[in-house]
Amino acid sequence: MVLNVNGVLISESDPYFSFSQFIANSSVAIEERLFFESGECEDFERHYFGIMTSMRIYKRRIPMEYTPEFIEEEIRKALEANDINGRVLVHFYVSLSENHTPLFIVALEPLKSNHWVKRSMGEIDLFKEFYWSDDFLNGVKTPASPIHSVAKAYCNDHGYEDCFILNARKEVVMTLNGYVVLRFGTTLKTPSEKSGVYRETLRGRFIELIKEIEDYTLEETEMNPFDVQRADELIIVSPDKGLIGVERFRKTTYVHQAVDAISAVLQ
Repeated sequence: MVLNVNGVLISESDPYFSFSQFIANSSVAIEERLFFESGECEDFERHYFGIMTSMRIYKRRIPMEYTPEFIEEEIRKALEANDINGRVLVHFYVSLSENHTPLFIVALEPLKSNHWVKRSMGEIDLFKEFYWSDDFLNGVKTPASPIHSVAKAYCNDHGYEDCFILNARKEVVMTLNGYVVLRFGTTLKTPSEKSGVYRETLRGRFIELIKEIEDYTLEETEMNPFDVQRADELIIVSPDKGLIGVERFRKTTYVHQAVDAISAVLQ
């Protein structure tokens, strides 16, 4: 895979550049995820303002050349260098160079045509060793966080594919893989921004699309692990892994119903 590193195209396997090391040490980086298809992004302007907002929250100097046209062109450079014309998840990172000036990286994740077709996950657990901060800063998407790193190790150690991240009030924020949607009859519920969940553009777009489903209503609200146990269905909406229908949590077994309707609007 070829990356666009501050305007320079570099192979991910270049011995003088370690992208995996960048991700591992990128606590000062912000991340915006965008869907491109056939070289176009439907909501690019919203994503651009998302990048600008995150940079301002992190008190980053915004270079004059960081216009919508400039950033879109840099993403297209990476698409053309990798000869990708289908559906792709773009990761746009903004970090700091050695002299503390902004440095951007464009990484691409090609997606299959059935990306939003439901797949099943057996069982999910709670991660309770550390809690997610619900402050405004934590709502900015970053490529790596200490809690995600430790929670991933917890899942590996205990044989789980995923786990819930909780805030200090022991409310559900999200999972390692993505955004949580619970179904109670014909009502769908997802954690509100007050929980500390990422305020990224894609999450907002997912919510808009799910609200278009006629048979269900969607609420953004606080939810705790007991709500998860009482729910009829547990769905995870993941930009990179797709749509996941969870089978079990503790003693609760879920019935898949709304996930098919969500799949239809996300396609």
